[in-house]
Amino acid sequence: MAGRQPELLGQWAQAQYFADNKQWSPQVQALTDEALKLDPKEVTSLGLLGIAAFEGQRYQEAIDYWNRLLAQLPPEDNSRVALQGGIDRAAEKLKESGGSVAQAPKALLTVRVDLSAEVKANVLPGDSVFIFARAVNGPPAPLAAKRVTVDALPVTVELGDADAMMPQLKLSNFPEVQLVARISRAGQPTTGEWIGRSQPLASSTTALQQLTIDTPDQ
Repeated sequence: MAGRQPELLGQWAQAQYFADNKQWSPQVQALTDEALKLDPKEVTSLGLLGIAAFEGQRYQEAIDYWNRLLAQLPPEDNSRVALQGGIDRAAEKLKESGGSVAQAPKALLTVRVDLSAEVKANVLPGDSVFIFARAVNGPPAPLAAKRVTVDALPVTVELGDADAMMPQLKLSNFPEVQLVARISRAGQPTTGEWIGRSQPLASSTTALQQLTIDTPDQ
């Protein structure tokens, strides 16, 4: 049906699941499938699928769904603690059953940053250059960042989990990111400063990325 909202589908699936005494049914599966097709980060469906997987002793599936959900929650969300507890319990159950938790590949992006000719004529050697990755779907805060100065350009840097701004927001927790480089004379982002942005890319990308600072930020 056209116009069905993913968050309502997720809530419908959850209500049906608990009304059926936590019995997974084809209807619940269809509702969560539709919700995630419309919005892959729909939180109710991700949480519900994790619960169902845990109850069905499919612990790796539970971990995967709950990690996807965790990536959507803001750092200050109180439910993050309980969710991480569920992930830890699923990992313990998996180990008790003789399995091992599949580790997400470590994200490490390599990017070469340079300036356009126009920008070179309008910046100073000591101006700060912030190079960072941020989630395409997720919190706006940078996931990994490095700072250099204009006189170091062109420069190639690596961005990974070790460069996280906050421990709960790691590059490897987000499947799709955007690379950004911006110049700041004051040391803080200001409208009108020069910036360069990449197209969305997988955080697991290993190829060298080229980023040119060439546009005033609006």
